[in-house]
Amino acid sequence: MLEKIRPGELTVGRKTHLDIYTKGGRLLLSRGAMISSEQQIEILMERGLVKRDYSREDHSSEFKPFRYSANVNPFLEIEELESQLETAFKQVKSSNSAAPEVFYRKIRSICSQVLGLAERSPEALLGTVHWPRHDEIPYSIHHPIQCAVLIAVISQKLNIYGEQLFSTLAATLTANLGMLHIHDKLNRQKEPLTDSQRETIHHHPQRTLEMLDSMQIKEPLWRRAVLQHHERLDGSGYPLGIKGQDLANEAKLVALADIYVALIGAREYREPMSVKSALKQLFNERGSLVGPELTKLFLNQIGIYPPGTAVKLTNGDLAVVTKRGENINTPICAGIKAMSGQAYIHPPPRDTSDPQFKILEVASKDILKPLQPFLFWGVHVRSAIEL
Repeated sequence: MLEKIRPGELTVGRKTHLDIYTKGGRLLLSRGAMISSEQQIEILMERGLVKRDYSREDHSSEFKPFRYSANVNPFLEIEELESQLETAFKQVKSSNSAAPEVFYRKIRSICSQVLGLAERSPEALLGTVHWPRHDEIPYSIHHPIQCAVLIAVISQKLNIYGEQLFSTLAATLTANLGMLHIHDKLNRQKEPLTDSQRETIHHHPQRTLEMLDSMQIKEPLWRRAVLQHHERLDGSGYPLGIKGQDLANEAKLVALADIYVALIGAREYREPMSVKSALKQLFNERGSLVGPELTKLFLNQIGIYPPGTAVKLTNGDLAVVTKRGENINTPICAGIKAMSGQAYIHPPPRDTSDPQFKILEVASKDILKPLQPFLFWGVHVRSAIEL
C-alpha cells in the first residue's frame, strides 16, 4: 500500500531511503537520490507516496504509554508529573550512588505517563498548557513538562514511537539540566544577562551531556537531541553551530516546543505572547529554525485557538476552547457566560463553524482563573488509572 511521506523523512542534502511514487504508482524519485532543496521537499510531500515494509519495522519496544481510563483528569495528572520531575531533578544534585538508576526510571515513567495522557485525552492535555496556573511550580519544572506535552500530542501525527519517541520526550524533559541551578532565577530576572550567565546558557547543552554521563545515560538519540536543541537549520544556533542535514529531527522537535512554550509564558521582564503571535513568529522563522514541513505540522496541531483559550463568540457568549476542530479557525468550545453575564451551570458546547457561534476575539485568560478546568472536559475530579 502506498502511504504519504512522513514529516522529517526528507532532508536537504541527504539521500532518500525509499522509492517515491505518484498516486498512479509511477516512480517519481528513486531510493538514494539526493534531496536538493526545500522546494523539492514541498513538492514531494504534496505529490509523493511511498511503500513501507512493516514486516521489518520494530514495534516491540518496551516503551509504552501508561494506560489511563477514559475519564482521566489531565490537569491533576500534570501536577503529579511535575512533582515527579522535581524529585528526579533533586536526585541529579544528590551524590547517592543509587541515583543514576532511579533517575532513569523516573524519567522513563514520566515520559510513559505523558504519552498515555496524550493518547487518552489529547484535547484536555493541550488545555493544561494554555490554562492559567495559580501554583508556584518552578519554571524549571513547569517548562519541560509543557514541552513534553506538546511533543506527545504532536507525535501522533509524526508516526514516531518506541525508543525514538522516548528519547525525544526524555531529551525534552532534561534539555536544560545544565543550567538548572540558574533557570528559575533567569525566569524572574529583569536585569540584562551577565557575562557569566550568557556563558552558562551558551554551554548548558554540553554541561547537560556531562550530567547525563554521570547518570549513565547512553541513548544516542536522547543525547543528540539534548546537545542540538538550540542549534538552528541555518547554523545560527549554539553551542556548535550545527546546521542543515546535521541537525537531528528529534532536536528540531524539542526546539519547536521549547520556543513556543517560552513565548507564551510570562516572564518578569515581559508579558506572555499571545498564541497567534507565537505561532506567527515560528512561521516567519521556519526557514532558519527547523524547516517548513515540521513547523507547518506543529502549527496545525496546536491551532490558532488551542484548547484552554478563552474566546468571545458572535452570540455574546464567553467560552473556552475544549477541542481542536476540522479547521484550525473553527474549534469546539464550551460556554462560560451568556451575553447577560449569567454563568452557565452546565457549560453548553459551541461549534464555532456555526456562524452564530463564530469566534469574534480571544478573551483575557483572567476569566478562566476562578474556574475549575476539568468541568469543561467532562472528566472527574480525581485521577483515574486503568487496571
